[in-house]
Amino acid sequence: MQNNTAYIFGPFFGEASWEYFRFAPYAIHLKKEHPKDKLVVYTRPSRFDFYGQYSDILVPLNIENDNIEKQKAFTFTDITEVFCQRLVNQIRVTYKKRFVNIQHFYPDISALRYNLKWQFPRNLMDYEFIPRKPNVKLMDTLVYNTRLIVVDSDYSFKTDDYNVVYIDDFKNNLQDKIDDRNITYYGCLIELLKRSLFTVSDLTSDVGRLSLLVKTPLIYPKRKVSDDAVRLLNPLKTDVIDCENIQDGVIVYENIV
Repeated sequence: MQNNTAYIFGPFFGEASWEYFRFAPYAIHLKKEHPKDKLVVYTRPSRFDFYGQYSDILVPLNIENDNIEKQKAFTFTDITEVFCQRLVNQIRVTYKKRFVNIQHFYPDISALRYNLKWQFPRNLMDYEFIPRKPNVKLMDTLVYNTRLIVVDSDYSFKTDDYNVVYIDDFKNNLQDKIDDRNITYYGCLIELLKRSLFTVSDLTSDVGRLSLLVKTPLIYPKRKVSDDAVRLLNPLKTDVIDCENIQDGVIVYENIV
């Protein structure tokens, strides 16, 4: 007998980091707790792989004049609460035709709550991201396999011991492969970081933040990290290593792993 229960997550309008820190992991938690229930996700196609192989139905949220500068916490500055509620009702009505029992989760984007970090249970966040298979398969074809480290934009890393992948080069290599439906930048990035021995980045970047969430140690150059910042952005207590050994703008850190 087919299970008639579904979880709907979305629409999600806000910042990518708020989605992968404070929204998608709750969907992963519920799906792992109730694997027979369907998971319907309504978000930007470029972010489908925050939910990855846990998702059963992916619904593209296409935002007119989408701009990263307009993404504020859980909201998008050009979106009204009325418009949000219209989309909420539309997707709920659509899937009521297929599922009898629906639990629907979406952020409150009202002026008083759009930047409330923990609208969803902080203790029920599961960060075990598993990108969809086309992303994994693509990464298998690339030469990112042995003694790999990932270095973010604006950083250089001097080493003879590791194979270095610079993020800008990585993005360029993916340009003609990403379709934002089956293969996404975020899906490939997550898979890349999971294969890396460590990452050179910081806590303002998706690269550094996602590295911590997939439990890949992070070298944080140039400045120290406050304990409060680490606790907030590092719920899995992944290793974070201050690096002050910089020579002529190049990080020198040998035999870290």
